Formats: sequence, C-alpha cells, structure tokens
Amino acid sequence: MSATASIWLFVVPFAIAAAIPGPAQGALLGQVVSRGARSTIPFIGGMVLGNAAWLVVATLGLAALALQFEHVFIAVKWLGVAFILFIAWSLWCKSTEQPQAPPKRSVGRGLLAGAVLTLSNPKAVVFFGAVLPHAFDLTALSWPEVLFITALGIGIDLTIQLAYLVTASRIKCALQSPKAMKRLNRTSAGVMTGCAGWMAVSH
Repeated sequence: MSATASIWLFVVPFAIAAAIPGPAQGALLGQVVSRGARSTIPFIGGMVLGNAAWLVVATLGLAALALQFEHVFIAVKWLGVAFILFIAWSLWCKSTEQPQAPPKRSVGRGLLAGAVLTLSNPKAVVFFGAVLPHAFDLTALSWPEVLFITALGIGIDLTIQLAYLVTASRIKCALQSPKAMKRLNRTSAGVMTGCAGWMAVSH
C-alpha cells in the first residue's frame, strides 16, 4: 500500500468521527454560550490534546494495555459527566435580562477541562486502535512517523472543533434579545444534559 493511501485510510475515518456531534461538542456549545468564543479556545485546545494523547497511545500499540485501567476510566468519565451537568445548570439559571461579562477562567483550567472531557471517553482509543492498523504497520513505525500521524490528527481535530466554535459563536451573535438568549441558554442546557446522560450510560 502506498504512503498516500495509508494516510487517507486514517484521515477520512478520523475526520468523519471528529465531525459527528457528541458530548464534547455539546460541552463546546455550552462553553461558547456561557463564556464566549475567545474563552472557549483553551477548552478546545484541551479537547484536541486529550484526543492526541489517545492517538499516541494507539499508535504505539498500547491501546489494549490502556483499556485495562477500567477504574481510572470510570472515575474520569464521572468527572466529565459532572462537569457537563454543571455547565448545563449554570446555563439554565443564567439571567439574560442584563448583559453579563463571561466568568473568567485561566487558560490552564480551560485546557484541563477540555482534556478531562476527551480523556474520559475510552471509545477514542478503541477507535484509533481499530483504524490505525488498517492504515499503518504499527510494528514498523519510526518516531518521525509517529509524530507525523499525531500532528496530522491534531490538525484535523483542531480544524473541525474550530468550525464548531465559529458556528456556535454565530448562532449566539444572531440572537440579541433577552428572550432569545434565554431560549438558547436553556436549549443548550438541555443538549448538554442529554450528552451527560449519554456519557453516563455508555460503556
């Protein structure tokens, strides 16, 4: 198989999987609505880094080993569920009668929140563990090739999540009245609660 064909066998499934809305995108929407687009960028950075960590684990052939730490996955998963529910509750209760400055949060906390959310989903390492062997010979990868695959994955993931960011930001900007903002907040809260439920019952 040519190098180009191998790359496409990785790029296409990964891009499709990253573009499908899920709990991470629900949380991203909530972040944009509650904090604004600029304050959501570190959160996206954490999401992308979390997925990159799973990609490296799978590229090094450690996917099966990582999945043995089930108790760690369970603990991190419930942290992610609690985080999404907290954002949903904050949005539901947020007043829209008077403009409010977005709550401040450090870049580090934003990165950590995004990373916890994606690291709490072991399905990512399962996906990478299933896709990568079809695209590459994992037993023969050099470190430059591992770095290239990781950088490629980061680029794809970041591009797609930034597209979600722009879309969510435009929706928020298009709604100016307090009634419309309240409806958006509560709709976002409902979406996020559904995402948290999905995470809670998924295995």
